[in-house]
Amino acid sequence: MALIPVDKLGQVGIVKDIAPFQLPPNAWSDGNNIRVEHGAIIKSPGYASVIATCPIAPYYITQLKAGGAAYWIVGGLAKIYVHNGTTWTDITRTSGDYSTTADENWMSTVIGGVLVMTNNVDDPQEWPLTSGVPSVSTKMQDLANWPASVECKSIRSFRSFLIGLNITKSSVPNSRVVKWSTEAPINAVPVSWDENSAVVDAGEYSLEDTKGAILDGLPLQDAFMIYKEDSIYSMTYVGTPFIFSFRQLSPTVGILAKNCVTEFDGGHFIFGNGDMYINDGQRIKSLLPHKMRDYIFSYIDGDKYNRSFCVTDYNRSEVLACFPSADNQSGQCDKALVWNWVDDVFSIRDIPDLGYIAYGTIGNEEALTTWAAATPTWTTVDGPWASNWNLVENVLVFASPTNTKVYRDRVGYQADGVNMVSYIQRTGYTMDENNNPDQSTVKHISAIWPKMTIDKDDTVTFMIGTQMSTEEAVTWGKPIEFNPDTQSKVSCRATGKLYSIHIESNNDSEWRLEGLQFEVQNVGRRGSRMEQ
Repeated sequence: MALIPVDKLGQVGIVKDIAPFQLPPNAWSDGNNIRVEHGAIIKSPGYASVIATCPIAPYYITQLKAGGAAYWIVGGLAKIYVHNGTTWTDITRTSGDYSTTADENWMSTVIGGVLVMTNNVDDPQEWPLTSGVPSVSTKMQDLANWPASVECKSIRSFRSFLIGLNITKSSVPNSRVVKWSTEAPINAVPVSWDENSAVVDAGEYSLEDTKGAILDGLPLQDAFMIYKEDSIYSMTYVGTPFIFSFRQLSPTVGILAKNCVTEFDGGHFIFGNGDMYINDGQRIKSLLPHKMRDYIFSYIDGDKYNRSFCVTDYNRSEVLACFPSADNQSGQCDKALVWNWVDDVFSIRDIPDLGYIAYGTIGNEEALTTWAAATPTWTTVDGPWASNWNLVENVLVFASPTNTKVYRDRVGYQADGVNMVSYIQRTGYTMDENNNPDQSTVKHISAIWPKMTIDKDDTVTFMIGTQMSTEEAVTWGKPIEFNPDTQSKVSCRATGKLYSIHIESNNDSEWRLEGLQFEVQNVGRRGSRMEQ
């Protein structure tokens, strides 16, 4: 009888594209609603409805901070609303409702403190400032000085310029055109987009080296990155007479849809067309091969893939790549592949039929309390230690058009009041009592010793499975309840050439798994299973 340790259980994360018996011992073959942090497997946090009931089905959400206030803006198919911390206000343009669709979602940028939004159907919109600050009494309006009969797929800010991407003029599309404004004054939008004027620095350029359409762009360091379906370009300011220079960064790597690129730690995370990548401004690095690529791109809804997006959670050093799964009837994003860039590992979680996610502040910036008087516990609060605790937190905020709700992430461990199932699973362990990978020897597993903690004196469920060959389905034993606070081991009786473990919970408790020890005995070349 030997104790075989398996530690650093968060070092590799979930890997679904490689056969389990080929994985290292500390890798996982499946899981959901878990995250990885500092070498441990942790249950994903829950979420709850916040900011009161949304007046419209919110397909998009963003936050604008100005004048010491924070505004949450949501975009629907026909209207735009803002929440100022107290109430929702309709700020739809006075000229009439919008005509966007779920497949042509909003996107936004900020220039000179002015929020600009576009949906590729209507004229780009601006939220004008009043005395240099936003006001809920001010309506959105068509972007001032935007050229007539022109639409754009995406609009972003860079330096003091607005950049329109994928241009249509008078109903004639040119998906490879980049169009930029003149530099914007403070607290206002640009005054000209005239590419033919000799007295302004507005202009246009067509990226013809590759055939794909431009989908999005985002600043990176001192350049603006342009993402096409099939390639990436760098756009750099050079001044008059050319204003910008363009350089192809990759002729083969493209982006899946607009809003599928996000900044993290000085680089870009790209939700690509067939892979996920890092762009550091000079090189493109693939993230998914031999990990999750086959799984993700066979699981995305092939008809609704363009609703995918990604967002950065800076507090957790994570990027969420969100997508609609093939079996989700709503067509909205219900799954997120979570990448932790510190540990370079992936995990998976459920999300509640989302149109978009924004990262911003929730709370009252003036409200301070002592730690002794704070309702949350130390383990549930993100942020630095201080003698006074500020109720403001930077969190992910979800916009769900299906549920007509705005949710705040990291609220307990329930899905809007309903217990959610979290699990981690590894099949295909081949280790014998000498800690060798051995598919030929029959092993008997009599106990598992988890290095595990859980709050609320709660339990998790273990199941142990076995196989006599890699071609055989796993035979799972009976569920075994385990309380880390009162128990040290999971007793079991399982015999096979390969063994598996499944750990699951559906309660409102956080659990954390650091390591496992398997009590293993070699039985020989032949043997039979024993009932657990």
